[in-house]
Amino acid sequence: MKEKILILLILCALCCALTARQSDSFTWEYLKSYPESVCEGVQAPCSWERGDYLVLAGILGGGTLLYIYDEAIRDFVQEQRTDTSDKYSLVLKQFGEGKYVLPAIGASILGGYVADSPKTMDTGLLCLKSFVLAQGSIQVLKLASQRRRPSAGMNNHFWAEGGFNRKHDSFPSGHTGIVWSIAPILAAQYPQQKWLAPTAYGIATLTSMSRIYDNRHWSSDVFAGAVIAYFSAQLSLKSTPRLSAQSDGKSINFQYNW
Repeated sequence: MKEKILILLILCALCCALTARQSDSFTWEYLKSYPESVCEGVQAPCSWERGDYLVLAGILGGGTLLYIYDEAIRDFVQEQRTDTSDKYSLVLKQFGEGKYVLPAIGASILGGYVADSPKTMDTGLLCLKSFVLAQGSIQVLKLASQRRRPSAGMNNHFWAEGGFNRKHDSFPSGHTGIVWSIAPILAAQYPQQKWLAPTAYGIATLTSMSRIYDNRHWSSDVFAGAVIAYFSAQLSLKSTPRLSAQSDGKSINFQYNW
């Protein structure tokens, strides 16, 4: 609930900033791109080619394999825990916390506005959209799959016995979804920074692993969260109106990169 409130506050803030700085057209086109991207994502399989289906087969195969070995992976990882690794895991967890990530996104949007930096503002807007698309999908799947967390000490089955319960929310991993919705955006936006992509993806990977280590998610939960968020980021990069790199100090133009 707190994260949803933060999203609404940030959306209101960016709308005010955008409207105050430029014509209403970009603000409207940006907000309209959210449902348009959802529709595009739903319709995407209709235009897939053979390679796309091979990727899907690989993802389903990998996810199924992890599902089969979920319990064995959990047991193995829990046996390796130490006080030192517990501390590292606690730090890594923070990269997937919405209460930290959302304010950082909002700061980049408003900071880009204040500093007259279209690239920074554009990156923040892309991150926000990717975050929202990924978390929207993940939260729906959490409710639909009804999977208990490994810390419950039970099996990794979906649609847990005992009826519907909001606490049966293990699949997919939300923390993993957050960090993987941001990493591809940063890597795509700043390709000239050779260190950024490996750093972003490295942090995303380690944060994902920390969820298994902390016994908060099954390995297949983490895998699903990463896949959903990664494709949410790619969809956002493809189907979002973009701020141009040119500004006259009074307005910022926008363009589409479809």
